[in-house]
Amino acid sequence: MTALHAQQLEHALDEQFTGIVEVDDLSKFEQRIQRSSFLSRSLAALAIREFTGYTLERCAEFVIDSFGDQGIDAVAVDLTSEEPQVWVVQAKWSSDGTATFSKGAALDLKNGLELLIAREYQSFNAKLTPLIGDLERALSNPRVQITLLPAWAGTQSMGAEAKDVLDRFCAEYEDSLRLRPLRLPDFIRILRSGIAEPQIKLKAAAAAVDLSPIKEPILAYHGTIGGSEVARWYEDNHHRLFQRNIRNPLGVTAVNRTLVETLRKRPEYFWYFNNGITVLCDKVIMGPRGDLEMEGASIVNGAQTVASVHEAYQRDPDIATRARIGVRIISLTDCPEGFDHDVTRTTNTQNRVEPQDFIALEKVQQQLRDDFLLRLRKTYVLRRGEEPPQSKDDGCTLREAATALACAHASPELSFQANVDINLLWDPKQHHRLFPLNRTDAVKTWRTILVLREVERQIDLQRPQWEGRAGTLADLGRLLIAHVAFQRLPTGWRETAESDWPTVPACVAELVKGAVTTLIHWIDTGYGPKSQVSSIFRNAERYADLVASALATLQGEGQLPALSAEYRASERERHARQANAVTVIFENNALEEGTLIEFRPVPGREQQQLTPWLTADARRARATWTRQRRNCLVWAVDGVAYSPTGLAQKMLVEAGHKSKPLQGTRRWFVPQRGSLVDIANRLRQASDEEDEE
Repeated sequence: MTALHAQQLEHALDEQFTGIVEVDDLSKFEQRIQRSSFLSRSLAALAIREFTGYTLERCAEFVIDSFGDQGIDAVAVDLTSEEPQVWVVQAKWSSDGTATFSKGAALDLKNGLELLIAREYQSFNAKLTPLIGDLERALSNPRVQITLLPAWAGTQSMGAEAKDVLDRFCAEYEDSLRLRPLRLPDFIRILRSGIAEPQIKLKAAAAAVDLSPIKEPILAYHGTIGGSEVARWYEDNHHRLFQRNIRNPLGVTAVNRTLVETLRKRPEYFWYFNNGITVLCDKVIMGPRGDLEMEGASIVNGAQTVASVHEAYQRDPDIATRARIGVRIISLTDCPEGFDHDVTRTTNTQNRVEPQDFIALEKVQQQLRDDFLLRLRKTYVLRRGEEPPQSKDDGCTLREAATALACAHASPELSFQANVDINLLWDPKQHHRLFPLNRTDAVKTWRTILVLREVERQIDLQRPQWEGRAGTLADLGRLLIAHVAFQRLPTGWRETAESDWPTVPACVAELVKGAVTTLIHWIDTGYGPKSQVSSIFRNAERYADLVASALATLQGEGQLPALSAEYRASERERHARQANAVTVIFENNALEEGTLIEFRPVPGREQQQLTPWLTADARRARATWTRQRRNCLVWAVDGVAYSPTGLAQKMLVEAGHKSKPLQGTRRWFVPQRGSLVDIANRLRQASDEEDEE
């Protein structure tokens, strides 16, 4: 049966992905290798399809499997929610259904994701380039949700060692990283459900449902259903469960996280706190004993509830089983034309009340709004949907004020929460800490906002100076940097005389520089130079400890730590120049004439500037090596020979940006061998070792 299932899966992959998934990069290899690679890549695309619901064509675009994929066969991104989603796949194919997922494969997947998180995009092949823009936006968001998708065409479960590697890796990221393996039986289930136009059949045992019928004018049932049944629906069908819905589940968002916690801690109260789900189906069958079957079913309202129930069930099946979920099941048999669309639209367009809406009613907020107007002649916008100030000088919003006050507060807890999810600040307890009644006024609040704006401006100005982990800290930790900078302001800075006020924001530049240098020093010292910088923003205790260490250093009398050369853009450029890479490679005859060279921009602003331009024409990122000591790169766009630096500068200009001093050999890579600088350095090292012998 295993071999038969593998054949069925192979046939489906051929049917769905032929002409979509490419293997042109393997044209020099024998047909057997091309065939196996096509099936492995198609399996990766199908895994993406299963969890995202994207079209087959789009899923194929996420496949990066090739030389230099760093253990990742496909990576997909969804930026449609405040908490972006990333899926990372490694696929293993076997035509006889005996593929396994080993410890080595798990380590490759782990290491590949670590490179993505660390912005080491230049370590990957050019297939990643079109994805870098969205990937960077997703991974720069502390609330990103990442799903590891090991996929293999075999029936054996993941080995204990492999699972331990990935479980430990997920534990480092707490709720931000999850593991969802897919084996051959899972892919067969996917095929049976249908890939292109799925027709879902949902079942619920009589013991799990408590329903009452509504017979007129359209047959429907309403009542409750057990949490385990809903979790099983999602486990079996994933995105296909929501084919008629306006959106798929958004992952573990702030709202979903609250749902999960309610299910885990008070499952018996879940029905009271949740609006439930609505199911549309082509036909509803109620058995004589109350067993329920729904043909052509789709959940059109409550996708987040379903995903949350499944998440809670994964963590604790026994507790989640005790929850009851409100449910409406509507039959579309003999219903008016367009009725299904009307139900979907109207059940998803009700205005949602946010916690901020309640905070806007607080007395202190009303007073602050009036104070802004009367004393400062500025607008303080309280409610969502109200027109914001015409310019930054004209005022601010409640959200900006809360964020600034959270950063300025002596407790790091508040800036941590603002960084994770600003909605956490609308908890009454936290709100009163930020806006104490009778001690909140417009002048002090406005000055706090001005300092935060200056911190953010300085981070933007200084950001090109930082690379590597320091750059990651600047991108993910703007509010952390702001919190440390606020604590270093002179005592009484809010009460400074108006004539002296300009001196306060004027000192922010040095405070930002010192904060970044000291914070990255303590991240490396306390958690290791290979630790995940992003983990700081998922762990409140680690965040607070880092702040305490940084402030103790900044407030001490000793010399402040220097920023490592590894994190200084100017130093990395200087070291690249010292390598004389082209001369070393030329003298050692290390590259053959016609060798493919790929351009990979330096992470950060340069990458943001060039990635869309490079993606628009794949030739722009390609050149070939020629045996010329100076103009050694022939650009694929025009066939002209350039120096690595000259071509990189020309590309910046053609992309619509100003040329700048840079070292081109850092940016041109030979697949699987590294940058021209890396190749030259290895040649130098080998030469030095020979001399020592």
